[in-house]
Amino acid sequence: CAQHGCCAVTKEPLEVGKMHCHHKKPRKQGGNDKYANLILVSDDVHILIHAVSQDTIENYKQVLGLDSKQKAKLNTLRKAVGLQAIWKQLSIELYLLWLS
Repeated sequence: CAQHGCCAVTKEPLEVGKMHCHHKKPRKQGGNDKYANLILVSDDVHILIHAVSQDTIENYKQVLGLDSKQKAKLNTLRKAVGLQAIWKQLSIELYLLWLS
């Protein structure tokens, strides 16, 4: 689905030089470069998707200040790359809302 120049997680307008094309299913896990497997996210979101250091995670959680729906999206993207969810208390309803 078209993103209309906005981050797939935050829905904020993207800026040239401050965005990343993210593979929903990583290439090393069999993902490809087709449009359906790619989303545009801000650099800060991309760092948080792949972050493993607790300090980095806490820093970018503060920087981004995501709402519940955005947290659910980010958790889903982290799980797709083989990392644990950051926010564990999100309801299944939010996840289903994101899928729709």
